[in-house]
Amino acid sequence: MKLENVLNYLQLQPLMYLATVVENQPRVRPMALIYHDDTCWFVSIAGREKITELEKNNNVEFAINPHDKEEMSTIRGRGKALLITDLDIKTDVAKAIPWFDGYWKSYDDPGFYLYKLDLNQISVQIPGKRDIYTFDLKTGSVKIKEE
Repeated sequence: MKLENVLNYLQLQPLMYLATVVENQPRVRPMALIYHDDTCWFVSIAGREKITELEKNNNVEFAINPHDKEEMSTIRGRGKALLITDLDIKTDVAKAIPWFDGYWKSYDDPGFYLYKLDLNQISVQIPGKRDIYTFDLKTGSVKIKEE
């Protein structure tokens, strides 16, 4: 298993389950995963609970179940959700979202929240053998846990 294979898959996968933390309790919700310029992003609309949750604790984890890939049964990413306010970055990412206009009026719409997933780890479970590959994105190392 190579990290490159996982990242290539993220480009094709529009759905993730994102976990936030509220008073040490997880909250999980389906979200659109936007993979753009070798970075994972997600967006939100003003007033959503996850915005308040992320203001208090920006640690997140996402999970994807790639049913269409025989070599991957689950993908999990862990890191921090960073709120992006830079209009140039928001514009660039928003242009990559085909459904953007269905939610916001413009790239500088105050209701448009853009988050960068600053991932420090991606884990991939391999079906059959149940091996788990853990990629440390900060150091570039990989660990394999064989069960």
